[in-house]
Amino acid sequence: MADKSLNSEELQELRRRLRARRLFLDLTYQQLADKTGMSKSTLQRYETGGIKNLPYDKILVLSKALEVPTNYFTDLDQDYTGTNEMNNRSSPEARHDMMRQVREFEKLAIEHMSPVLLQQGYKVELEPRGSLGDIVATKSKESWHIDAMYIRDSTDRKYHSFTFHSFFMRMGRLVTYDGPLTKYSILFNMESSARELIERYKLPHLNIEVSVLFLTDDGYEEFFFQK
Repeated sequence: MADKSLNSEELQELRRRLRARRLFLDLTYQQLADKTGMSKSTLQRYETGGIKNLPYDKILVLSKALEVPTNYFTDLDQDYTGTNEMNNRSSPEARHDMMRQVREFEKLAIEHMSPVLLQQGYKVELEPRGSLGDIVATKSKESWHIDAMYIRDSTDRKYHSFTFHSFFMRMGRLVTYDGPLTKYSILFNMESSARELIERYKLPHLNIEVSVLFLTDDGYEEFFFQK
């Protein structure tokens, strides 16, 4: 990747991702400076937009320190939490088929989870795409956000990589969310992918419960990330 100046949208997205990962790992600017060898003021300027390009050698250093693939800071036009799991080289038919499967799973998740949550005494609201959660279930002081996440094929390394990108992006949205929230869950169509995330990651810096779900005949099964 050649160093280049970023346009305003790319710069805004880069700032958001930097801040999200730093906060998610509970790092101060000084702590990140100690991990990267960069100055505290430089890191602040990257995060606030004072520096309008991020050299690739700095991306490598920041990616390692913030525990994400380099793509997290280079694929700034890719929304890993949306339906565009297929890259631009995929055929229109493949992208259309992928979107259809995503929509079908989201519909299934909502139709399956909503009555279960209502039986548990929750008020259920559906949220627009791009929100933190496709479903928001509230009860008393509880506010539980649930995202449906469709994984096409856990044996395909391209989609396997996408799973973790999508997870990072969702955690970024979670850590910067400033609305009412007491619990966050990702509902998977593949149990194996859900279990792999649980086994691979701990979330020590979040002060809410975070879990993965998958559907069962009579409701759902839930596993929590360790702190």
